[in-house]
Amino acid sequence: MKKYLPAFILMVLVLACMEETFSQPAANSISTAAANSGQVAWRRVENKAFSSGEKLYYDVRWGLILAGSAELRLDSVEEINSRKAYHMVAESRSAPFFDVFYKVRNLDESWIDIESICSHKYQKRQRESGCTKEETTLFDHINRRFILTEKNKECEISVKEGSIPVFVQDILSAFYYVRTMNLGEGGEYYMDAMTGDRNYSLKVLVHGREKVSVPAGRFECFKIEPFIVGDGLFKAKGRLWIWVTADDRKIPVLMRTKISVGSVTASLTRMEPGR
Repeated sequence: MKKYLPAFILMVLVLACMEETFSQPAANSISTAAANSGQVAWRRVENKAFSSGEKLYYDVRWGLILAGSAELRLDSVEEINSRKAYHMVAESRSAPFFDVFYKVRNLDESWIDIESICSHKYQKRQRESGCTKEETTLFDHINRRFILTEKNKECEISVKEGSIPVFVQDILSAFYYVRTMNLGEGGEYYMDAMTGDRNYSLKVLVHGREKVSVPAGRFECFKIEPFIVGDGLFKAKGRLWIWVTADDRKIPVLMRTKISVGSVTASLTRMEPGR
């Protein structure tokens, strides 16, 4: 159970789950979107989905057992790389029952460009069952480069650099970018994403519309599923489904993945709209 449960409680709702349910790709497999470096013509993404101040709260269950809780929030607007960005924060913790044998206290942050909805910076502080890991990734979209700094529990620091596609997403900003899309039944949507020092193409498939009941209410939703695209580089070990409201906000109200020891579900319990 340890292999699966903490990753889902992590609540990095799309791509973090993909880290556990897919085998790892070859390092720095660069998308064709990574063209020659130079000035960026910053794209304009219409965003009716979210704004600063939005807060989403979830219960995470393994079967019928409350395994933990999580929240996603857009804390503020900050300046980074001379651009305005949403400071997005994801916090997750295991429930007291699970603390006894696998304690989780994780903090993930992303700085998402307001205009282009891409990542400028990603930061992770992972505390799981006595293991500590920190990482910070800085994205330079103008020169198509990243710098990844990692620190382990012995406080040993490693630094990696490499190429990125323009407008690449981290594991948090990718999910918010999906929320801005004009989703439709049967649609397929693509983006470039990055985890650690690995780039890959992410496909999001819209299966259809369903009515979903969670503690926060009953909602008309699109059922979506993310896939990593990779010409045989990936071996599927599980699947992740996400239900987002079928309106402009596309709020994630339910997430579910099946694993070898049951299923894990995250349900929206309450929400606070942005300013």
